[in-house]
Amino acid sequence: MLKEALQYILDGMRPEIQDLCGRAYVITHSGAQEVIETPIAPDTVPLHSLDSIVKMIRTEAIHLEDVNTPALFVNIPSPTNVVCFSQPDCEQRCHRTVYYSADATDVPGWDAKVTLGFEEAQIALRTRFQETGDSLYAMKLVNDISLGAKVIYNDNGVATTVTTKSGVSLQTNEAIRPIVKLRPYRTFQEVEQPESTFLIRINDRGISFIEADGGMWRLTARNTIKAFLEEKLAAEIESGKLVVAL
Repeated sequence: MLKEALQYILDGMRPEIQDLCGRAYVITHSGAQEVIETPIAPDTVPLHSLDSIVKMIRTEAIHLEDVNTPALFVNIPSPTNVVCFSQPDCEQRCHRTVYYSADATDVPGWDAKVTLGFEEAQIALRTRFQETGDSLYAMKLVNDISLGAKVIYNDNGVATTVTTKSGVSLQTNEAIRPIVKLRPYRTFQEVEQPESTFLIRINDRGISFIEADGGMWRLTARNTIKAFLEEKLAAEIESGKLVVAL
């Protein structure tokens, strides 16, 4: 009797697989748990340019999906990232395949507030910005200040006046424009860099560039990327095989 009792207990503890409404469950003494198969899908390909994601979509991704279904989507979650993914596959527990993810890893970037010494600022304005009229103005301003033998700052809270004296005779007194429009490299280099307004603040240690557009440059950059992709993938979008969205 003891042997039969032990066997009965063991049989009760043994997991049992049952099919309920087309889904497989493992039944044990502690309850039931659904068996979810891991869907077979290609690995996400890491890319680093808009050109590469355009070519991969044209030559590969479009042909992986049902030709009668507009199953491909391109999303632009940030100024430095673009992803391409499919519609959910209900036969695979609504799994969504992410085919490609392009990241702009080679752009210098620029923080919302940057404080630099005058020499560092001169270098940064030449190497980390697209050239504009205001970037040339900022370079000249920083150059004049860094060359001055004596610098006097007068800040009234609205604008800063800088007096520079070189040698013993040449002295200039100039009111600095408090707001400039600059284009730092902050998104894919295949598109035009978004313009931002920056507040300039100066003290005896250096110059600060403070972002003053509330982060709107991010939306501008994403819209610029969207326009680029819509132009390059116009045929695929028009045929209904691809949707590009912010």
